[in-house]
Amino acid sequence: MSYYRTFNSYLRQHFGERVYRVPLDAGFTCPNRDGTKVFGGCTFCDERGSGAPTIKTALSIKNQLETGIARIRARFKAHKFLAYFQAFTNTYAPEGVLKELYDVGLDHPDVVGLCIGTRPDCLDENILDLLEVYHQRTFLFLEVGVQTIHNRTLEAINRGHTAEEFFDAVTRCQKRNFRLATHLIFGLPGESEADMMATVRAVADLKLDAIKIHQLCIYKGTPMEQDYLAGRLPLLEEDQYVRLVADALELIPEETVVMRLVAEGSRDEIIAPDWCFEKERIMKKIESELERRGTRQGSFYHKSEAQPATAPA
Repeated sequence: MSYYRTFNSYLRQHFGERVYRVPLDAGFTCPNRDGTKVFGGCTFCDERGSGAPTIKTALSIKNQLETGIARIRARFKAHKFLAYFQAFTNTYAPEGVLKELYDVGLDHPDVVGLCIGTRPDCLDENILDLLEVYHQRTFLFLEVGVQTIHNRTLEAINRGHTAEEFFDAVTRCQKRNFRLATHLIFGLPGESEADMMATVRAVADLKLDAIKIHQLCIYKGTPMEQDYLAGRLPLLEEDQYVRLVADALELIPEETVVMRLVAEGSRDEIIAPDWCFEKERIMKKIESELERRGTRQGSFYHKSEAQPATAPA
């Protein structure tokens, strides 16, 4: 039994076969990192800007793409790929620069579309005009990170934008019918379980095409590492996280694609929690928890009568 709608199944349905994302680092930064908004970046984010460890950052986008495709093809015998502009904020540049990079991503004959990760405050109308060109030309999935809808938390983790900016960006993207995803993190500093579920409910009401949920991980070299080592930042326990994800899935519309439920990484980059290195085991525990409850994605989804105009404090 499938307890939630996976991204793999969605892509297979759309393209008729398994499609793999190739993560890329195009050399961007973020407005909360370079001083445009604030300095230092998100307190949970390391020097790779949430990019995958497999990315060869010294290579050009073309060579990153070719190397990534060769690696994935050799392992999975894959035929179709998405160029995934993942690291940092991938709409944070002039339109001409973005167009050149996106075009390189689409130039490979086996690339069938683009995934672009960004922030809600880097989606001005001129950027959306450019993205609409690609939306009409190819398969485009836009991933707009928010992590939480609570402004007090967004300020505490140095995001440099508000929840209201996220809601506004979603509205403007949905008017153009973009395929749209967002990212949520469970276990952010100071957030209760009720806070996390409030975020899930608010995002569920937006009826986005896809969602990513993952646990807070402590990356080496980040401000959160200092807080964790000093005992100021408790992390979610494994069973607590499994329960929260099951709760969240029950609240998410059944048609929403679930891109991720567990973050993973290596011990070279992450110091905690220990259970984050066992993604497959945690995924099975989430499914077992839903089986135990007799529920699945969307079991308790109920759209609110009105979308919140402002975010909780």
